[in-house]
Amino acid sequence: MRPIRFQDVLLDEVEARIGTDGDLSHFVNVAIDRALHGDLARTLRAVPEPTGSDELRAASDDYRTALLARDERRAREIVEDLAGRGARIVDIYTVVLAPALQEIGDLWSLEKVTVADEHYASETTAQLMGVLAPDRRRAPTRGRLAVVAATPDELHALGPRMLSDLLERAGWEVIALGAAAPADALAQLVADECPDVVALSTATVGRLPGAEEAVGLLHRVRPRPLIALGGALYRGPVVELAHAWGADVVTSDLDALLEELGRRFPPTG
Repeated sequence: MRPIRFQDVLLDEVEARIGTDGDLSHFVNVAIDRALHGDLARTLRAVPEPTGSDELRAASDDYRTALLARDERRAREIVEDLAGRGARIVDIYTVVLAPALQEIGDLWSLEKVTVADEHYASETTAQLMGVLAPDRRRAPTRGRLAVVAATPDELHALGPRMLSDLLERAGWEVIALGAAAPADALAQLVADECPDVVALSTATVGRLPGAEEAVGLLHRVRPRPLIALGGALYRGPVVELAHAWGADVVTSDLDALLEELGRRFPPTG
């Protein structure tokens, strides 16, 4: 049996028939017949198979290739196909988009692509994330507030944007500050808003002093929020360094960060 997606126009017609005491049985029979044998048959879709890790990694390779070829249409097709087949948004972000961008960044550092190529990849990805965004725009349900930003002087803002998006999908209220949030202004905003957590992202080694400054100022805020540092940079000895500054949670795994925040901050109502 294949599921039939009930069209808005049919729902409107049902409501109209109910409102006028009309006979619904004939209408319903005709609607079902049209869906099975008429024009609506083209819209029927079988339930998709779950996307596996190998398939997601292959999609990441294809996505990187499309970006380097400046083929925005192909990049969009890859992302929309995964989303349409039920892939988790967090998997699309962490297994498909982020690795592709990281590899392009590595190619730029090796001078195998230009800074224009890197900027194109980042901008295209930001636009595609906007395509995925509308289904998460709902009122917050957890009674929790997060402030999310890149650390001072850090211009790479897609990581914080991904986290903001995923937290909103999980029912958080989010104040997103984007790239290069100055430490003093960040601390003042946190003091004014009293969030449960402040999540900061650092992508480049040269921005670590700014991250340290931000953590130091946040420690003085009362009530003090949980301080989370994230990004691909936080691996190995950098994790120990960040903990020494006073960060509560340090990780390069976005999925793990979401699980940790969910565990520490259950819904309040």
